[in-house]
Amino acid sequence: MKYSQIDIIGGGCAAFSLARLVNKIPLKNINLFLGKKNDIPQDHFWGFWKNEFNEDAYKNANHIWTRWSIFTENSKTTLSSTKHPYCVIKRKRWLSVCKSELKSNKINYFKENVIERDNYLFVKDQKIKSELIFDSRPPDIPSNALLQHFQGYVVTANKDVFDETAVILMDFRCDQSKGMHFIYLLPFSKKKALVESTIFSKKIENKKFYTTEISKYLKKHFDLTSFTVSNHEKGVIPMHQISIKSPNSFNIGTRGGAVRPSSGYAFTFIQKQVSQISNQINKKILINTEIHNKVDLFLDKIFITVIDKSPQLAPKIFSRLASQLNGDEMAKFMSGECSILTKLKVIFSMPKLPFIKSFFFMLRSDVRN
Repeated sequence: MKYSQIDIIGGGCAAFSLARLVNKIPLKNINLFLGKKNDIPQDHFWGFWKNEFNEDAYKNANHIWTRWSIFTENSKTTLSSTKHPYCVIKRKRWLSVCKSELKSNKINYFKENVIERDNYLFVKDQKIKSELIFDSRPPDIPSNALLQHFQGYVVTANKDVFDETAVILMDFRCDQSKGMHFIYLLPFSKKKALVESTIFSKKIENKKFYTTEISKYLKKHFDLTSFTVSNHEKGVIPMHQISIKSPNSFNIGTRGGAVRPSSGYAFTFIQKQVSQISNQINKKILINTEIHNKVDLFLDKIFITVIDKSPQLAPKIFSRLASQLNGDEMAKFMSGECSILTKLKVIFSMPKLPFIKSFFFMLRSDVRN
């Protein structure tokens, strides 16, 4: 199919990442419907392991590490990869990269909100009816879903305390009474780091809980009691497969199922999704926005069921996972690009009984549905 115009709804990662790629395709018009609340003053970091889909983000990353660690009360596992390092890029920087490639007279920006009515999308009572419509508006979070919720900030110390060579991907040496809980720490220098308290549960805690946990953690493990904070970050990610189907548009980003349910990682999967769509448009073939295979999604459901019912197993699960894989294997696994052998390693590293119970629970659920 040949397209002359594309409408993209949204002003975030998915919308601009798609726009920068389709801008390279011969099209008459690209319309970006940003919405009235597009300008978000607060910045935040997106994390990813380098691969073929995020090469441009890697080149513009704010920070890059070749080592990352997982801590439990009884273990520490450190993995490394020079081929697939762990990276972070700030939201504003990535959107700036995307916008810099959109300097063309075929890009049209609209700041009006898009309204959905009777399965159609409208702007100022005018129906959007181009040949291709891509919708990246944030979806509603399913009720009773397991959530990944986090809060944190950038800590600046007055002394050298952080190991700037290694990310602390997960540190379970913190309060586990609220659900699966870990500290995520990105060391920008020996004195400066982003520190986040992250919980997998169905209840979002008040701000004081996260900040108290961060302070306790820094005091206990870094002997740090005096520091300044900046760049507060918080978020809520559903640990649930979301893939909204719309009769007159294609959904992308979180709305289109790009977030990996078991981890909450989204940036790389969004880049993979928009790359796939761009290639389909360029080759004039039918659009398919699905990027997670059914086996991975089923395994994710099993994992989420285990974490929901037995969060106390999380430290063991992740320490075993890290101990069975090398850095390249883990990076590919977390990015949805691993081999069958790596998947088998992951499966056989898990505690058997809880996962078998969850497996049969998922089978019964699928039969009932």
